[in-house]
Amino acid sequence: MFWLNKNKNSDTDKRTKPKSNELQAIEGDRGKTSKSQRNSEKLREEALANARAARERIGEETLNRIAAAMTKKQLSAMEQARSKIKNVNSHRVADEILYLLDE
Repeated sequence: MFWLNKNKNSDTDKRTKPKSNELQAIEGDRGKTSKSQRNSEKLREEALANARAARERIGEETLNRIAAAMTKKQLSAMEQARSKIKNVNSHRVADEILYLLDE
């Protein structure tokens, strides 16, 4: 068990300070852009280009109709009730439903 470990100078002690060469390894890459960051930027630019192309193909009028339909759906009473139920504690919702069933 962990409290029976008699070796206080263990390498697994997480409270010890890292050695100076370990600090350099950790802090060395902060100023540089990594390969994953460059890939992420490339993917983001590609996604934006795809979105622009789709917007041109669909047309501004169609996009406006789709946006209006989505807004109307979000403002409906049923959709508002669903979002409220999702945000509330599940135990409380269950208690309320059971209470309504008992009445």
